[in-house]
Amino acid sequence: MKRATSKDVARLAGVSQTTVSFVMNNTPGVSLSDETRRRVIEAARELQYIPNSFAKGLKTSQSRLLGVFLPSMGNPFYPMLMKYIEKYTVGLSYNVMLCCTYRNPEREKAYLDLCIEKQVDGIIYLFTPNWLKRAVQISHSIPIVLISEKSDDVPLNTISMNGFRCGELLANHLLELGHRRLAYILSPVTSISMTRRMRLEGIQSAVEKAGLPPDALQVLTAPEMPPDGTEADAGYILMDRLLREGRVTGVIGVNDLVAFGALSCALTTPGLQLPRDLSICGFDNIYLSAMARPGLTTVDYCTESLCKLAVDIVLNGTGDSSILKLSSDPQLVVRGSTGPAPAKPPRSA
Repeated sequence: MKRATSKDVARLAGVSQTTVSFVMNNTPGVSLSDETRRRVIEAARELQYIPNSFAKGLKTSQSRLLGVFLPSMGNPFYPMLMKYIEKYTVGLSYNVMLCCTYRNPEREKAYLDLCIEKQVDGIIYLFTPNWLKRAVQISHSIPIVLISEKSDDVPLNTISMNGFRCGELLANHLLELGHRRLAYILSPVTSISMTRRMRLEGIQSAVEKAGLPPDALQVLTAPEMPPDGTEADAGYILMDRLLREGRVTGVIGVNDLVAFGALSCALTTPGLQLPRDLSICGFDNIYLSAMARPGLTTVDYCTESLCKLAVDIVLNGTGDSSILKLSSDPQLVVRGSTGPAPAKPPRSA
């Protein structure tokens, strides 16, 4: 028996093939009457028309599939979150579709379209969407939650990393150790990063509350990196520049990977000892942070618990149209890379 096509369904239902596609894909933002949807679904059942990629979802009303959007595979922080999500979902008999955008908005949009095509049961973003309007539109039919930064301008369920508080924690730690000349170093990005900005604002707030002038904090972003460059390379380049200038005693990397680059540069500088001459710290508490020597002072977000919560939100929903705005409680993890401020900033030859 010849397998039915969408054209056969359209003919039997008395609609266009496009309408069949809209109904079968449950495309958001498309206004169709209940009668039209009923005719298409009944025609599809009568002809036993089930697109391969939707077969399980149409029979159970669930695809048992979640889409997880991450901006990079180069930073171990995001694969770590992905591991926690996958570990939890496998116990719930769900599969995970990895959507790595590499901070490319067009790639992100393509993955959003793929999530609609595959009829995922939920979407988890590990960053703030570049296609916010599109994500909000999709959220009306597919639950979406962000593990990112909380913002009233983003009408999506959000579990905030609390970047402002994270920045305060690290800055206050260095200030309490006597550091009065700090630097916040960043790798380059090609898209907006709310997390980076909130961390900076937290650091600036701590410096201001300590009564220090604005120039007590340097903010440096590495130049555009080559295709094979890493965030650690950016940290190395910026640390080398800071040591040549000889102006700071405490360095905060935008994440642990950038901080590792700074750490590598400092440890290979003749005559320099950590943390006697310089303190370095970062954010994320990736597994390498505890393995480095000295261990890296950083901030932990209880990420496994946050990932489980994100999965629960997209699978259970809120039961109404309200938007959840939750905040994590970040914890300072002090290791050997930070110590009392030296009498004067170190300088390389």
